[in-house]
Amino acid sequence: MDSIKWICSYLTWPLTQMTEKAPGIPIRISSGANAKLAGILGATAVAALAYSAHGFQDSERSGDRFKTFKNGADINILHSLALLGVQSSRFPKLTTALFLVGTVLFSGTCYYTALTNDRRLVRIAPIGGTTLIIAWLTFVL
Repeated sequence: MDSIKWICSYLTWPLTQMTEKAPGIPIRISSGANAKLAGILGATAVAALAYSAHGFQDSERSGDRFKTFKNGADINILHSLALLGVQSSRFPKLTTALFLVGTVLFSGTCYYTALTNDRRLVRIAPIGGTTLIIAWLTFVL
């Protein structure tokens, strides 16, 4: 309901209240520690994406190792951005911890497996993925 009120007030603001300030966006953005964690994860993700674009040989780009690495980088960048919105969850500390652990387990396993071709740790990635699913579900609790 708050979102609908916000949209209506935002759309009608120029017509009805020219002298007042535009209504703010009703999303609580993280600051402090969460923003720093998001920055670290985001920087890591951008570095990984740059490596996936420039570090793999052309012949490797269609292989499983490249796809695994790119998948890890995509999950990494997505969840670094998700960390900025955890203040909107009911349990922000729990959500932060779950996003952080899930991203490290999933993306870290993908990076390790792709770079070393060592598949011994590949079973950790689904644990990270499950942790990320639980983190997203904390928004609906």
